[in-house]
Amino acid sequence: MLTNAIYPFVAVVGQEQLKKALQIALVNQKAGGLLIGGEKGTAKSTLVRAAKEIIGAQKIVDLPLNATEDMLFGSIDIEYAVSKGERRFSPGILSRATGNILYIDEANLLRQELLTAVLDANSSGINQVERDGISFTHSVSYTVIGTMNPEEGVLPGHILDRFGMYVDAQSEKDVVIRTEIIRRSLACGSDIQSFRNSYFDETEKLAAKIALARSIVEEIEVSEAMMQLAAQMCAQAFCAGHRAEIYLLEAAKAIAALAERNYVLPKDVEEAAMFVLPHRMRKPPEQQQEDPEQQEEEQPDENEQQDQDENEDNDEDSEESPLAPPPLDDNEDDGDEEDNSDDDENQDDDKEKEEQTPDNDKNQLAPEEQIADIDKNFKLPKMVLDLGKDRNVRRGSGKRSTTKTDLKQGRYVRAEMPKIKVEDLAFDATIRAAAPFQRLREDNGCALNIKSEDLRQKVREKRIGNTFLFAVDASGSMGARERMRAVKGAIFYMLQEAYQKRDRVGMVAFRRQKAELLLPITRSVDLAQKCLAEMPTGGKTPLADGLSTSLLTLGMLNKKDSELEPILILVTDGRANAIEENGGDPVECALKIAEKIRKAKITSVVIDTETDFIKLGVAKAVAKAMGATYYSLRSLSQEHILRIVRNLDV
Repeated sequence: MLTNAIYPFVAVVGQEQLKKALQIALVNQKAGGLLIGGEKGTAKSTLVRAAKEIIGAQKIVDLPLNATEDMLFGSIDIEYAVSKGERRFSPGILSRATGNILYIDEANLLRQELLTAVLDANSSGINQVERDGISFTHSVSYTVIGTMNPEEGVLPGHILDRFGMYVDAQSEKDVVIRTEIIRRSLACGSDIQSFRNSYFDETEKLAAKIALARSIVEEIEVSEAMMQLAAQMCAQAFCAGHRAEIYLLEAAKAIAALAERNYVLPKDVEEAAMFVLPHRMRKPPEQQQEDPEQQEEEQPDENEQQDQDENEDNDEDSEESPLAPPPLDDNEDDGDEEDNSDDDENQDDDKEKEEQTPDNDKNQLAPEEQIADIDKNFKLPKMVLDLGKDRNVRRGSGKRSTTKTDLKQGRYVRAEMPKIKVEDLAFDATIRAAAPFQRLREDNGCALNIKSEDLRQKVREKRIGNTFLFAVDASGSMGARERMRAVKGAIFYMLQEAYQKRDRVGMVAFRRQKAELLLPITRSVDLAQKCLAEMPTGGKTPLADGLSTSLLTLGMLNKKDSELEPILILVTDGRANAIEENGGDPVECALKIAEKIRKAKITSVVIDTETDFIKLGVAKAVAKAMGATYYSLRSLSQEHILRIVRNLDV
């Protein structure tokens, strides 16, 4: 990058916290680096790249998202191996970053195993390479600065903890500040050199301040009182491990050095805590184990008794004829499809649905039944699938989960010895394997003599969509106090995200005495939304039958595609009261089927809609039996992430 094309660091308007966090990271490498989160267009990358002018002789080394292991950690020197017939280590990006700044743009999109290795190598100070027939160890020391947009995905806790500091870049709300941002941006675009010259003195002053602080920070000694203060603050934040205290004191030392002091004050520790603790703070252990809703209400609401009365009235009716469900028609081809065919398929499904389904008339419903509207203003946190390392080779298209693929598309992540005939040649790895033996092989007129044992196969990763089956409780108790309106709002949000990620969806509704497959697995999210809007509520809660139908549906789907990993989302209040055919207890029957779902290793989520003052906790018990991730509907609006974790049979 040309230096004279960089936007000046001091010219950025606002973002004072971000600027201060960057200065701390630049002054003291032991502060653990910095991760910058925030929405697009908040000067995250601009400020990091502008820091080049205030760090003296240091450089900013970029880590590209398509970096392979040999590019990052180093590998064999091919040229030397060909000419000399010997293996020699060729350093990678980490070696060039030593003593400099390692910048990772969109860090949340980098392969997590590579990001973890980069942070661990910096923490230990050693990069040990064992690959391509060489063994080499060298010291590394760099400052990691990463940026990310949470809308594109988040990082797991164990990776966040490896970053010393975190700051959230927010867009400016003040009109005066936003106007000044526009004014400076236009001035920079019209004549960048004149614009840079106008901030030259301020830039030099800040660079001198950073240089002075770097010389001071090594001389600072932390007092016993400051150590106790840091330990106390981290304990109150319920931080896991002890990285927080170390990074907190190192950041406080940098703040003191920037103030040209050789000692740390309590205000330095308090300011450092704004950057070190936010991504490490946890709830108290007792709150992590309790049901979140138990802390929301201390006294019964005036309408709770009325809610319970309505539930009893609605549950008593089970003799009425059920409303005819939408037709179960899905002409989808289960084979691999291209994304550009999704829209045509959706239109065909919707047209066929409209032709076969009679107009929905609420007068056709029984007196106790009702159709709730969709609360489109319901706020649901971002869904994140934490399904662990996927070692299976899968095909398909989509934008959600990363998986290995045997198709000649996707990101090339590494090379391996071929198990069968090579179809996707890893040219670079093949040359590295053949290079050391060139002096021992006969001259065949080519630059390199490559044997079959040198061939290497590419390992690729790509994103595919997932399959979601929604099992929705449509009983009378769900219709009380417009509870179903919020439920439909939550599902509507998930369906919108499913459309963006090219997922497949299906829907099971259970009420009265049985469950019904309203929508077979399909890519038509529009059709799913229509079924959701027309779904009535009323009658008893056949929870066991709902779970059984869901298990049967997913079992049949698995027979068609054994590599499929579907996700079951159960939405219910858990008030199972429909009489089972065998005369068994409704709750016990539901728990038994939940155990079967657990043994089938189906990844599942339970969203508990129970809001009564006296809570039975059946949905939570079902979630435990299923090995499912548990959320309450009310607590979802307070969460930042709806994390879906793979179900493991124990």
